[in-house]
Amino acid sequence: MFKLEIIFSEEFRKDFKKIKDKTLRLRILKQLKKIADLPEVGKPLKYELKNHRSIRIPPFRIIYRFEENRIIINCFDHRKDVYD
Repeated sequence: MFKLEIIFSEEFRKDFKKIKDKTLRLRILKQLKKIADLPEVGKPLKYELKNHRSIRIPPFRIIYRFEENRIIINCFDHRKDVYD
């Protein structure tokens, strides 16, 4: 099985750079590896975010989608703000 290419949105890049907590950064990287290994791992979303998935890093979420042979990481934010 081949790995999918991961593409990070500008929004995700900016949010990730702001994170100073090393433990949180490691938790995010661990979840990104999980997404790369098994893109279907996240919860499918509905409505405006149809075709996107969400993976939890309590109390945060990563929103992503996959298409063809790539995964697009859209954003990372607190669960109360990420779906806005």
